[in-house]
Amino acid sequence: MSQTTKAKVAAVLTGLAVAIGGCGPATSDVGPGESVERTSSELLFFFPLPRFLLSVDLVGRGLNGMSLNGKALDDRMLTEVSLKSVRMADGKKKNLDLTATSFTGSKLDLAKSRKEMVGATFAGILDDGDSLLLRVTAVEPSTGTTPFLRYAVAYPADGAWQPLCGLDDAGAAVLAIPLEGTWDYRQGVEEGGSWNEDDKAFTFACEGFVLAKCVDMGYAPWIQGKMCIGDQPKMKCRQTSLAAHHQACARMLRADFCGDGSSYTSDGTWVNAYDGLGIRNDSENWPLEAEWDANGARCAVRERLHSAGFEPPCMDRLASPDCGDLAHFEKGTLVISESAGANLP
Repeated sequence: MSQTTKAKVAAVLTGLAVAIGGCGPATSDVGPGESVERTSSELLFFFPLPRFLLSVDLVGRGLNGMSLNGKALDDRMLTEVSLKSVRMADGKKKNLDLTATSFTGSKLDLAKSRKEMVGATFAGILDDGDSLLLRVTAVEPSTGTTPFLRYAVAYPADGAWQPLCGLDDAGAAVLAIPLEGTWDYRQGVEEGGSWNEDDKAFTFACEGFVLAKCVDMGYAPWIQGKMCIGDQPKMKCRQTSLAAHHQACARMLRADFCGDGSSYTSDGTWVNAYDGLGIRNDSENWPLEAEWDANGARCAVRERLHSAGFEPPCMDRLASPDCGDLAHFEKGTLVISESAGANLP
């Protein structure tokens, strides 16, 4: 999409009272003293709750990948981690809750969770139904503007504790971000790639893979806030979160056009992504690729790789002459992507 076209589309959007998909009818106004941290796209605002900071004004360009999460363990996938009967370092078992990226429970509060979780063991479930013991070996804070905790996690193998997410180039354990709920790792099926709400289980999202990348891109799914339209004193708001944006980001990074868990990209391919909230802004004059929501692409004008025999089978269904119109943020589009069509240096 040319800069001229983008300017024309932005001008159309300026006159709209924009609502993000799923906001629904307005229910309350932002009152005096509430958080003034916000992102905006013309008349659309997102006010995060005061205890969270929100990364804003990030450029869109970045590397995408094929895998939702982590490495295979002897060709098996870790599908979920239980919050029940967690054995703490002192040997006691506790049922825990996940609050953002902190584990809380009986006599375990936010202030203590970072220290007390080191040495805790969880029960993981593999895709074949077997269980896998997981041990937290370290907890570290994030370095970005959206604060969260990252965990070094290990599992027993070959007589030692092995890092769940592997090792980085420096030989250190790759960290993981705990995310509420689970994901369906299947491909080519109706529910493939989808997020499943579960208050008894969570996912350790390995850094460097799609689920963690989308957190780093600004779409932390635990951030709660108010989605608002208009200006004071008639601003109308509704409670929401960035969970749908996180899922749309995951579909987009994997080029899961058809929304069935199938990836039509390759690791290391560059993609540019932006949204209607100002969390990520359009930084490149690249050709438009697609619009995305939590279920996959809403429309598309080109596939990412352009490889013969590797085209998404749903491309004809996704064709739309006005795909990429910024006014579609009013109608449910959460993220728009552009692709250069080739790896970049």
